[in-house]
Amino acid sequence: MRNAIARSTFFLAIGASTLTAQGFDLGQQGGALPGSVTWSMSSGTANAAYILLISLREQSTPIPTLGITLDLAPDFVDFSLTVPGMTGLLNASGAASVTLPLPNDPGLAGIPFALQSVGQSGPVFFTSNLVRQTLQVAGSFASPLNQPPVPIIGGAVFYEPAGEMLFVGGSGPAALRYASRMETWQVGGASFGAGLFSQTTALADGRILFTGGLDLTTGQPTTAAAIYDPVTQATTTLAMAQARAGHGASLMGNGRVLITGGSNAFTLTNPLGLFTGLQVSTELFDPVTNTFLAGPNMLEARAFHTSTSTTNGQVLIAGGITLLPFVNLPTVSATAYRFNPTTNSFGIPAAFSGARFLHTAVQQPNNKVLLVGGATLDFSTFLTTGQIQDIIVGTRTDCQLYTPSLFGFGTFATVNGMSEGRAGAAVAALPNGGALIAGGVQIAFDVANNVFAFNPVSSADRFFTNNTITATGTMANARAFPAAFNLPDGTVMVSGGGPAGVEIYQPN
Repeated sequence: MRNAIARSTFFLAIGASTLTAQGFDLGQQGGALPGSVTWSMSSGTANAAYILLISLREQSTPIPTLGITLDLAPDFVDFSLTVPGMTGLLNASGAASVTLPLPNDPGLAGIPFALQSVGQSGPVFFTSNLVRQTLQVAGSFASPLNQPPVPIIGGAVFYEPAGEMLFVGGSGPAALRYASRMETWQVGGASFGAGLFSQTTALADGRILFTGGLDLTTGQPTTAAAIYDPVTQATTTLAMAQARAGHGASLMGNGRVLITGGSNAFTLTNPLGLFTGLQVSTELFDPVTNTFLAGPNMLEARAFHTSTSTTNGQVLIAGGITLLPFVNLPTVSATAYRFNPTTNSFGIPAAFSGARFLHTAVQQPNNKVLLVGGATLDFSTFLTTGQIQDIIVGTRTDCQLYTPSLFGFGTFATVNGMSEGRAGAAVAALPNGGALIAGGVQIAFDVANNVFAFNPVSSADRFFTNNTITATGTMANARAFPAAFNLPDGTVMVSGGGPAGVEIYQPN
């Protein structure tokens, strides 16, 4: 194939000058088979001409007549010259986008294409960054081109410019940076190692708050907290007023973090230990002063509940393990409260169908919240016999969708359809609405060892905005209590839960 970059039909001024300018930015969205892919160019020179090049080979390719060096082999320039949108003019803001339909051809899946743009403004030529585009069958999971150097078991992510993501708290004391446009990893400096049943909360100013969890040395709930600044890579250690594990922590519209409940003393080897040290107290973290303030008590002590920020800056507290008032008998909660930071108070409780704990939750548009699966405990026989093996354990197959109302607390609707029961599933909101539900565990009681057994699952489901749930692709690995992270290109990364590597979900 001829190299059309060297032809006068490419840009009229080829060879007229070897002046070069600062490059511009190239990003991508989509990539599902079938579906479409969109490549966006920005931060370029206003009204400059461009060509978007695609290749199967990455290599340094000098173009002396233009005074530039490409990062790919220009093997398919004729393709770019004939496909609408692959050449054109940037707008007055120095931006443009190209959207191409993709066929229903699984044979294209997993092939890493390289893309780079070349621009021209008068006698000046410039290039964009290189982008790797790996197409993927819609509704499927696949491994990225590269896996993280250490496992990511949770934590939080800080989104940086140019499609980079900084993972902290879920990979021990090392932060990890993922360049999503190139599918590459690197160690991003020292971080904070969060313990099991801790909470990691991204603050409005870009810093990240770590709270509580099980101390890595004693195995007991801790008061430990920390603030990590991804810009300076500095960690400031703090302390809450109460030790907490299995608590909730959510960012509110006023910039503070609401920290709710949790347990201050329990052991994983004793199932009844889950009900030890349940707390009714809350704390408010103020990012301006880096201090914890006492918050209002909840109406019920609870742990292993969900705490979800709503789109109007309030927080929905739902489910969890608790104690019946006055008699202090263990039970699982089927109530929820909405915390209003303006009034610093919890609203009237509302009930949903099916008590649950160890469930997960995800924010949906219009202040809605989806509660996903969870575990159940039936103590009716146990309270008579006193035998731990008589506790009936179950895993829920339904979801509950919370919808606020103008007057009153709001309502819950049952949404059935998950392919199997799951607690501790990874959940992530999807760009076009709905949510991905992946992995998790099915819980049973191991009579021989007198402990709960957590059996991981590899299946996944998808929640749609019409309040339906359908099965979607299966992960390569079963994952217990995995984490899900939204990637800039619209896909979702699922990590943790046992396997060391990560998997990428491509929505339809």
